[in-house]
Amino acid sequence: MLFNLVFSNISSAQITDPIPEKIEKSQISVGIQEVVQIPKSVITPSQEKIARLNMLANTGDGSGRLFVNDMRGKLYVINNNRASVYMDLQRLLSLGFNDKSTQQGFSYFAFHPEFRQNGIFYTVHSEDRNSSIPDFPVRKTIINRAGKIIESSHQDVVIEWKTTNPAANTFSGTFREILRIEQPYPDHNIGQLGFNPNAKPRDVDYGMLYIATADGGSDGFPVSNTDPLDNGQDLSTPLGKILRINPFGRNSANGKYGIPKDNPFARDNNRKTLGEIWAYGLRNPHRFSWDTGGEGKMLIVDIGQALIEEINLGRKGANYGWGNREGTWVIDEKNENVLFPLPQDDAKYGYTYPVAQYDHDKPADWQGSYAVAIAGGYVYRGKAIPELVGQYIFADFAHDGRFFHVPVDELVNGKQAKIKELRLFDGQKEVSFLEIIGSRRSDVRFGVDEEGEIYVTSKSDGKVRKIVRSPYSKF
Repeated sequence: MLFNLVFSNISSAQITDPIPEKIEKSQISVGIQEVVQIPKSVITPSQEKIARLNMLANTGDGSGRLFVNDMRGKLYVINNNRASVYMDLQRLLSLGFNDKSTQQGFSYFAFHPEFRQNGIFYTVHSEDRNSSIPDFPVRKTIINRAGKIIESSHQDVVIEWKTTNPAANTFSGTFREILRIEQPYPDHNIGQLGFNPNAKPRDVDYGMLYIATADGGSDGFPVSNTDPLDNGQDLSTPLGKILRINPFGRNSANGKYGIPKDNPFARDNNRKTLGEIWAYGLRNPHRFSWDTGGEGKMLIVDIGQALIEEINLGRKGANYGWGNREGTWVIDEKNENVLFPLPQDDAKYGYTYPVAQYDHDKPADWQGSYAVAIAGGYVYRGKAIPELVGQYIFADFAHDGRFFHVPVDELVNGKQAKIKELRLFDGQKEVSFLEIIGSRRSDVRFGVDEEGEIYVTSKSDGKVRKIVRSPYSKF
């Protein structure tokens, strides 16, 4: 209905350069300091590959330990700048583990806020499509590149682990399955797992597990279509959403977790609407985090299709617009390369728009293929870099590789905050992150320690690095 109204005059309304302003270089700079090299993944006895680092986190137990995962199956603990295997998830789960594509494998993990006492943490990984009966099966027709109907790609599984000794640096304990989601395509799977670090024991949000789920992807088919299965706006599927569950509850359909009664759709009269949904209309919410200072804002990044990368404020019940919107524009569901202005009556649709965004402008000196994808980070609340306090730090993990910052206080619904490029120094030399890792793709991810200091990892070289103060900040 909306498209009939907006597209009546496509030729005059189409936008070719949605954000003509270029991102300026910042006065703020930081250094990048190597911490540890994670061992290579052993694929076969005769083959090794760089570890596919995807997540770095602390336990919040006062130990100062950091944990980082290799998507090929291992979780490492970092103590005194040395890494050792904490757990081999692939070996423990054995049957069905699937890391066949770049977006499959052991993807994310999160420690329960009471890990020090209860030893509980959560992981998400991929399994073969026939491993078990999914709690959320795909109920739509899946088409491959040849235009033929195919079966689903795989299943994503959330596991609860309970270690017998939370202080130990090697896992020993038990696990149980929480939920299992069938994925139509290999790309755009379950994203980050996380707990609100600002919630206190008696708060309604304390111990509630947030799960970011992408829209199920398309594996490149149809090439130009946006959200081909229309999952973003469909409240009967968990795909394209932020889910919120109580892992200790039991009122879910499978009886393995709880649906919090304060979730926005927990009491919806439509039986098809999932009570687990906390927010929806997302394409690929790769990362989310909470500011541990200020107003405690929740920040959700959403990877764009062909044109726009987004930073959104997390809001209960929000509809972020995918696949009717990309950034603050209307999209053509049949052509990913086309954007249109918002209609005059846009407010009636109730979409929540990004508070900061950037587009896919290709550098003039770039040769070959080029892709852009936002890598969500954290609001800096450490002590080592005073000029960075209150800045949301993020980057681009595809072929752009730039680091950015934006003041968290300027991230306000209804406005667009100004993004600046963070200057990076390797010793006394200003460099790009791509130069630091020696690659044309950054595959950068962010993590944070108990002191609020920010770390970066890269799948390109399997190293963990720390953001440190640079003497070249002009402040």
